[in-house]
Amino acid sequence: MDVATFWDLIDRTREASGGDIRRQAKFMIEELISLSVEEILAYELVMDNLMDSAYDAALWDAASIINCGCSDDGFEDFRAWLIAQGKEVYEKALIDPESLVDLIEVNERADDGFILYVFTKAYGHMTGSEIHIKYREQPLLKGEHWDEDVRNSRFPKLDAKFGNCDQRDSIWFAEEARPPDEYDF
Repeated sequence: MDVATFWDLIDRTREASGGDIRRQAKFMIEELISLSVEEILAYELVMDNLMDSAYDAALWDAASIINCGCSDDGFEDFRAWLIAQGKEVYEKALIDPESLVDLIEVNERADDGFILYVFTKAYGHMTGSEIHIKYREQPLLKGEHWDEDVRNSRFPKLDAKFGNCDQRDSIWFAEEARPPDEYDF
């Protein structure tokens, strides 16, 4: 699988899922298991490279504003979420993280990392065995984080839309009280 085929898979599954990232992950698994094990391994290589390319301090600072905080694991989930949005959104965000301001609603989070598990699920289905992924070190972080006191001035549009974390937390906690959607992938 090359990069163009990867992005085509992302686009087709995002469209088929109606933007529901859990369903998108399920559709991606279904498509990958129709390929060879070598192509599934190539998929993961492309995914890893895209994740590494997005390991950027400016993008992390933006994710922190959008998600009211962003840990190491949270930034991994954010980058996976970003990739799931498609090539155009991904590439724009790498250049200008504020381009995400109109993509995400105030009541949404941008940290669904479901596509991080697509590879292991597809590989396990194809081979009948689990793959034990060797821990990969993150590349060097590109750029530098802004001090938390001035971070929001770096992205004024994001801060204007997502800066009220107290209000957003109350929305998210109410949503977490609902039963989760069931997607067996």
